Amino acid sequence: MKRSVIGFVSGLILGLFVGFLLGGIYSPKVYTEQPQIVGVYFSPNGGCESAVLTWISKANSSIHVLIYSFTLDSIGNALVEAHQRGIEVKAVFEKSQISQYSEYNRLRNAGISVRNDTNPDLMHDKVMIVDSNIVLTGSFNWSANAQENNNENLIVISSRPVANAFEINFQKIWTQGT
Repeated sequence: MKRSVIGFVSGLILGLFVGFLLGGIYSPKVYTEQPQIVGVYFSPNGGCESAVLTWISKANSSIHVLIYSFTLDSIGNALVEAHQRGIEVKAVFEKSQISQYSEYNRLRNAGISVRNDTNPDLMHDKVMIVDSNIVLTGSFNWSANAQENNNENLIVISSRPVANAFEINFQKIWTQGT
């Protein structure tokens, strides 16, 4: 069962990736490297938060984040610690979700480069790119409600080409952010 789920998810991600490439962001390329699915998680309480924390702790050079809702102190703590150990941490938040509960001000006050999205509509991404090689993405918001109550998902992909595609999108949103 687990193998069939991973095969299905792997095929789905590859299909989405190819669709993304063909969508005109940049010219389609043929990659010999197959993206490797290194984790699939579901909430409530299915390991999503733990997976995010694990990959933050494994970062060697950079962590880039696009996040809709981010109120989990545990992930905020981990990003501050990563920043303190010399990891480049950058995050773009959905502006409508920045509140007294958001980790936005906490990260900014810790010296982390944060911006808010300027899209007049929602920036609904939930993405973390680690060391230009690992991508965490899915519906999982970084909130207690997502971790403990909602049906959400997170997939971890190891692939430099996939990470590059997400990085191009991150840089576009980062450059437009304020």
